[in-house]
Amino acid sequence: METDRTPESAEEMSFRAGTVALCGRPNVGKSTLLNALVGSDLAVATRFPQTTRERLLGVWSEPGFQAVLVDTPGIHRAKSALNKFMVDEALRGAQAVDLVLMLAEAPLLADIAAAEAWEPGPAAAAALTSIAAAGRPIALVLTKCDRIEDKGLLLPILHKWSTLHPFTALIPISATAGEGLKQLREHVVAALPVAEPLFPEDQLSDRAVRWHAGERVRAALFDHLRDELPYCCAVTIESFKEQRKPPRDIVHASVHVERESQKPMVIGRGAETIKAISMSARRAIAELTGRPCELYLEVKVTPNWTRDPALMQRLGLHAPVGGLS
Repeated sequence: METDRTPESAEEMSFRAGTVALCGRPNVGKSTLLNALVGSDLAVATRFPQTTRERLLGVWSEPGFQAVLVDTPGIHRAKSALNKFMVDEALRGAQAVDLVLMLAEAPLLADIAAAEAWEPGPAAAAALTSIAAAGRPIALVLTKCDRIEDKGLLLPILHKWSTLHPFTALIPISATAGEGLKQLREHVVAALPVAEPLFPEDQLSDRAVRWHAGERVRAALFDHLRDELPYCCAVTIESFKEQRKPPRDIVHASVHVERESQKPMVIGRGAETIKAISMSARRAIAELTGRPCELYLEVKVTPNWTRDPALMQRLGLHAPVGGLS
């Protein structure tokens, strides 16, 4: 008896797909690693801690597997409503995933004696405890290892981490230098279940282009503003229009600050600062979309928005990513 059904190939039956959370303290390299694995500068990565505020899904697709990477904010002691939101985002990101990659920065140590005496700090240990509470498998990823010439110094560091939790693997890497990424890839693929892809092969993120545009503006704020001011700024995209002839994007965005005194600091003397911010963000958005960008920025005062959850929701900081709760 003939049937119209085509038998699945061995490749289709063994395809793996699932979710992997990238968690850890601020500035340990989560966004940098996501970008390296996906092969695109999706996540905003700066030298400043606590740049990431919301979860972002990066879709890592290769022949035979698809890993949906959940980039999360850094886990830290939260005081303001904004910081509590960020930590909650990180801990939600560790739930209902197939694997958690707990990132920790490799310490810079002078010799083997210092490495053997080293202990993970209380903040890092507390972050691990919070992540482990989700009950998901956790692999430790030791980042920025290219800074350490003597790789033998990594062994006592990895051993100390292994005493804190039954990790599924201990993997030293450097996302910028490409070190250890093959081993990380192998471990991630092995942890994924046999399943169909969760996203189309050519899709890199669950976020809309306008959201990524807002992140490029925030990154420019970190580049051009000093001290704590970038942490007091939020960005909303008021309009994002794709013009076909000639092809270009026309973007209107608002930069929200908390106090009147901060507004002239963002604008700068003779509007020099806001012009520099706009130029940097415009270039970054154009690199993202592959089209020229016209960007118009307005600075607004939204008093105490970092302390008011209702105002945070108005500025867009409320929606879980990709249906993850």
